[in-house]
Amino acid sequence: AAAYIEHLLASVTTPLKGLKIVVDCANGASSLVAPIVYEKAGATVVAIHHSPDGWNINDGCGSTHLEDLQAAVVREGADFGIAHDGDSDRCLAVDGTGAVVDGDQIMTILALGFKSRGKLKADTIVGTVMSNLGFMHAMKNAGINVITTAVGDRYVLEKMLEGDYSLGGEQSGHLIIREHANTGDGILTALALAQEVVRTGKSLAELASSMQRFPQVLIN
Repeated sequence: AAAYIEHLLASVTTPLKGLKIVVDCANGASSLVAPIVYEKAGATVVAIHHSPDGWNINDGCGSTHLEDLQAAVVREGADFGIAHDGDSDRCLAVDGTGAVVDGDQIMTILALGFKSRGKLKADTIVGTVMSNLGFMHAMKNAGINVITTAVGDRYVLEKMLEGDYSLGGEQSGHLIIREHANTGDGILTALALAQEVVRTGKSLAELASSMQRFPQVLIN
């Protein structure tokens, strides 16, 4: 865990000082690590569902059950909330009002931030056929090219390696930031998102508003 925490903190170039974050660890893999990482990065942290007993993983909590996180963010007066899933490769968020910020919106925020700092290789991001139409519009408006793949982070990574792209991911909150990892890492994603909030001086709600989520129905 110590080596992993060190690896995560190496991605932090902008301290999270002044942020209050609620994190829902889904009683899973992030339970012992995520609260420590966000605190060491400079944030004030309130952790919920961070007591795994071997049975309660993802049980009414985490990224598939955001209700507790939404309530906790409002109750604590936090800047925003982060939700991981059991194996902690996903990251979804909740803004200060309790509204959900999904994977497409997080990708939009990170893509715009990466581009502004010259870190978005070839001004291209890799998404999937499930990406919301609003994400496509936001990227087009920002002059960012989107490559779409089949659903699954293995396909996203395949395209990223093929074109040497720096950022890709899915609506579900699986994001790959290739500078620091070759697979989805929810804590890494959350750190990148929190740094964008600090760098821009904007609330998460303001940043998320750069993408208008379109109505969407998924049919298997």
